[in-house]
Amino acid sequence: MSGLELTLAAAALLIGATGTFSPCGFSVVETLGPTGHTGGRRITVAACLAFLPGAVAGAVLTFGSLAALGELVGGAGGRAAYLAAAAIALLAAVLEVRGARIVPQIRRQLPEHWRRVMPMPLAAVLYGVLLGIGFTTFVLSFGVWALAAISLAVGDPQLGLIVGVCFGLGRALPVLVLAPLAGTPAGARATDLMAASPAAYLGMRRGDAAALGAAALALVLSTGDAGAASSVVRSAADPGATIDALVYERLGGAAGIRAGGADLALPGSDPAIGGPYVAVRQGDVTRLLDRATLASVAEVATPGADALAVSPGWLAFRAKVGSGDGIFARNISTPSAPGPVQRVASIRAPSQLSPPALDGQTLVYAAARPKGSRILQRVLGTRKRRTLARSRRALLFNPAVKGRRFAYVASRRGRSALMVRTRKGRGAGKRAFGIRRRAGVLWSTALTEGAAYVTVLRPSATDPGAEVVRVALKGKGKKGKGKRGKKRGGGRR
Repeated sequence: MSGLELTLAAAALLIGATGTFSPCGFSVVETLGPTGHTGGRRITVAACLAFLPGAVAGAVLTFGSLAALGELVGGAGGRAAYLAAAAIALLAAVLEVRGARIVPQIRRQLPEHWRRVMPMPLAAVLYGVLLGIGFTTFVLSFGVWALAAISLAVGDPQLGLIVGVCFGLGRALPVLVLAPLAGTPAGARATDLMAASPAAYLGMRRGDAAALGAAALALVLSTGDAGAASSVVRSAADPGATIDALVYERLGGAAGIRAGGADLALPGSDPAIGGPYVAVRQGDVTRLLDRATLASVAEVATPGADALAVSPGWLAFRAKVGSGDGIFARNISTPSAPGPVQRVASIRAPSQLSPPALDGQTLVYAAARPKGSRILQRVLGTRKRRTLARSRRALLFNPAVKGRRFAYVASRRGRSALMVRTRKGRGAGKRAFGIRRRAGVLWSTALTEGAAYVTVLRPSATDPGAEVVRVALKGKGKKGKGKRGKKRGGGRR
């Protein structure tokens, strides 16, 4: 988890626990306890076990839905959204420190009659859902409103899910501890402390303030990850990039390179860049050009190629294999005498392989099958291989790799997002902020130490519409030991 996720998780946990000081909190403790029904401790245990998932489900419904709504309305939040969320968290922290009266206040109680007309475990689940939702009963902290506003502003469903789970746990855990003690001297002392000591409640609110202050700081620091996307080349697609140069292909098929502020034409199509080379395809031959002068260095046979990737020691390409796709590689340590063609992967239609991406010996590509898709990694010249990411529901395609990180496009239900993750990490990774605000379909990618590039397609009846977009990334994603070079990602158009 990132620092922002950890701080918001801690804040949600504490803010959820503060709600136990409400009349509804006291009521549910008594209701679930042994004195609240005729079933004894056995029913109390069952009710507590049912209350926990209910509280988590209710909180996930609230904060997850708000985050999803924020994503739908505005996409992944940029710097302005993060700064607004930080301001909200800071304002709520100040109000909590001052012990200000909660406004607006919701004075709705739990439906007490449920415990008489339902089995106690079922009533406990529903009580948990109501408390977990946060806004269906008394609100005892400005943090509840702040967490809701932050989830909506940032528009990150993963973050909303984390906030929801932790808020639900915060709501549930004090109840799970206190309910079995109801009717005992220890339980009476705990209830008296909570109900009769304003200092205890104020202490919890000041704890909320500290957590919200930390969240505000984390949100401000996270603006480095929330850089707005900027258009780099219009009417172009399929970027390949290094820290000081960008190659691309115009929609008409002409390749180009931008370096030193100038755009130059390249003699071929499907350009790639990496190490000292720029590679362009001319039929079944790939020309290696000197990156500094664009002078021809060598010609390498790449039969059937429709996408390229190049690094100081390797040239990789995708080509048709029967009715399917194949990924191939050739060692170009000696460009004038390249190594034999090596088949890295192949797949049968209707499955499809993405264009390859290279960083030194590290080759990544995607395989899309009817039952799911994967991002795969091969270390050329060795037998090392592994799956970096997989999904049965989303299409993961067009990866790029640089150093410790890789990027790819994840598409589902007509929506696409540019994701970035470390190669040794797990999960989907982090979405590149600002991209989702641009209407269009995301396609081919490129990655450097400090930025990700992606093609945004906006096809229409009159204009094919495409541009290469850049978004800054926090951190440099430094190279692992022995890794050199750069990838080029492309897409079948």
